[in-house]
Amino acid sequence: MLDQALETYGKSKAYPFHMPGHKRRNMGISDPYQVDITEIYGFDNLHDPHGYLLEAMEHLQRLYGSEHSYMLVGGSTAGNLAAVFAAVDQGQELIIGRNSHRSVYNGAYLRRCRLHYLYPRPYGDASFSGEILPEDVEEALCRYPESRGVFITSPTYEGVMSDVSKIAEICHRHGVPLIVDAAHGAHLGFAPCFPPSPVKEGADLVIMSLHKTLPSLTQTAVLHLQGHRISRESCERFLAIFQSSSPSYVLMDSIVKCVRYLEEEGARAFSRFAGLLTDFYEKSGNLEHLRVLRTEGRDPSKIVISTAGAGMTGEELSRWLRETEALELEMSAGDYALAMTSIMDSPQGFERLLAALMQLDRQLSASKGQMHVSEEAKDLRAGNAAGRKMEAEQVLDLWEAQDSEEEEMLLDRARGFIAAGQVAIYPPGIPLIVPGERITEEQIGQIKKAQTERLAVNGLKYKEGRWYLPVVKIQNMS
Repeated sequence: MLDQALETYGKSKAYPFHMPGHKRRNMGISDPYQVDITEIYGFDNLHDPHGYLLEAMEHLQRLYGSEHSYMLVGGSTAGNLAAVFAAVDQGQELIIGRNSHRSVYNGAYLRRCRLHYLYPRPYGDASFSGEILPEDVEEALCRYPESRGVFITSPTYEGVMSDVSKIAEICHRHGVPLIVDAAHGAHLGFAPCFPPSPVKEGADLVIMSLHKTLPSLTQTAVLHLQGHRISRESCERFLAIFQSSSPSYVLMDSIVKCVRYLEEEGARAFSRFAGLLTDFYEKSGNLEHLRVLRTEGRDPSKIVISTAGAGMTGEELSRWLRETEALELEMSAGDYALAMTSIMDSPQGFERLLAALMQLDRQLSASKGQMHVSEEAKDLRAGNAAGRKMEAEQVLDLWEAQDSEEEEMLLDRARGFIAAGQVAIYPPGIPLIVPGERITEEQIGQIKKAQTERLAVNGLKYKEGRWYLPVVKIQNMS
């Protein structure tokens, strides 16, 4: 049973290099059954705050330097949905990063937006997406002058930062707002070693998941509003639609305690955290086969471990750390794995990760850098392009394809058909295939590689031992 499994896991020696950012350390949360109430007299209402909850949001505003901040109890997903609806009217055009979270696509589908894509550049020789360049935003706004806004992700899942300040200046010069999905950036700006917060860089709407990188419970997040380009009334109206009418006081209590901790202990906590990260990056530089990627242009709290020269895949690294050293990473991909850290990580946790990587690196040296891996895994390393620029042909608008009659097509035979649904690896939830795109051989290859890695691919259907893709029921247009 789930409750028994959770209790057993919580008592184990497994160390969480993954979200949530509280790292299973109690932040003084009361017995949830004692504080799980509804909107009774004296305890305010999230959708019409005048008391405790208004006070809590004012604390968020002071902490982040925003004009308006709204507590979210449905995660950044609720904020992304509300942001799309507040920024554009039904059927209008919107420019988004192709590496946006699936919740952004869901908002665009519901709003029947006509989407135009910004493709992030590669991050050096890594196999994940890099930044979105300001000049690409300028070009898109000139090419699509009817667009009502720009929506980007910064930082990305791997911590890559785009130049929000320059992009905001470009957007505002063209008279449109900039929305930033900073779900992974609630901790930014609290110490010199971290990039600045998008809230301070000119973005009009910024959505942050407190639970991802700060000591707060899962599903807690915040939406920040700046300026006049998106109305406060619209934000509040759509937040009331996309959030529960019975918001959890347990989650809101967690937000309050997280903010109080940052106000009272944040400076010391982030100073200690910065020291732990600096020490880890310095010592991990001695690895011979594994490689901890540099932090240039990235948030250093996202520790990316490359296996490209180690004769193993990212999933094999994650599995080894889990089974051998009881270290659970956030995610893995073809040739890297990601360890997420926060101010709640302990020195012992960093020491365990470093010692484990050094131990594995020595084993790789003893075997001349080659562990036993399958031919499929070797192909993954050779051909991994997950997150590199790959522009697919958009044949139908997102909503048009998703609302069309569909049929199921064998994965191997889907090339050239028009996708009728999203296909995404989770985590991080960035669609490999978007409805309305013509399916390419490269996309099919990415799906197969992800399956070989034993990653969770959402959006496929499995029948009688074979995988199917939902496609628009029209003649193959290849």
